Amino acid sequence: MIDAHFEAFETEIISDRLVIFTDLYRFYTTRETGYVKGEITFIDGSFLVVFQHVRIEAEELTVTDYRYHYMTAENKLIFRYDNAPHYPQMGTFPHHKHLPLGVQDATMPSSKDLLAEIDSIVIGQITRG
Repeated sequence: MIDAHFEAFETEIISDRLVIFTDLYRFYTTRETGYVKGEITFIDGSFLVVFQHVRIEAEELTVTDYRYHYMTAENKLIFRYDNAPHYPQMGTFPHHKHLPLGVQDATMPSSKDLLAEIDSIVIGQITRG
């Protein structure tokens, strides 16, 4: 079940037309837990650092921890989604999104939604650029 989840996650990333390089690693801490982490580079030099920890409980896979940190080629934050429990006032606690000017409510994006958001930014940069 964990392998299938990670395979789908990685396939979605690799299939994105704007991705030029991936460096993802899978780790298994037990038979019921594991994580994937690494970096994905896009055609404009921007990159996404990913971390996703999963657990199987009662035959269901749950993402327990995640971080999707998207940066410019110059290492400046564009956004970061995560569920670190340090903003209890957020309506979507513990889920939230960091932006250059602050933090806002957000839920964990699917890999498809995450890549669509990044693709929109990359295409915008290219067309303006």
